[in-house]
Amino acid sequence: MNKEMRLQTITKLISEHEIKTQEELGLWLHNSGLQVTQATISRDIRELKLIKVPSKEGSLKYSFKVNQDHFISEKLRHKLKDALINMEVINYFVIIKTLPGHAHSFGALLDSMELDGKAGTICGNDTCLIICRSPEESERIKQQIEGLQE
Repeated sequence: MNKEMRLQTITKLISEHEIKTQEELGLWLHNSGLQVTQATISRDIRELKLIKVPSKEGSLKYSFKVNQDHFISEKLRHKLKDALINMEVINYFVIIKTLPGHAHSFGALLDSMELDGKAGTICGNDTCLIICRSPEESERIKQQIEGLQE
């Protein structure tokens, strides 16, 4: 079985089951007819960007990074409450003014979020610049961020 099929199998297994360890994932793959080494499983986990999140029972299980968007939004919500001075749109840009020393953490949170229309961020000490793909998308991104403040 080629790598892409193996990654698809892992994606399906992680989506359908609460897999907590690499050894458990190896057993599921073995039961699916795949013989893989621990090193291969480890590389596949990195490539799929799997992370550990709390399971229903409270232990940790593998999940996909996209499931962290809620946690990132919560962190950004708190950061907006604690350190935002103001935010404005100028053409293709959203300019976020923060308390001194907070712009980089805004940038890191924004970079880890999937915001349609965002090309990237540039941050200084107290200013975070979001570069957008169109003026309309910059206004929409600003509204999306403001929506987190409510």
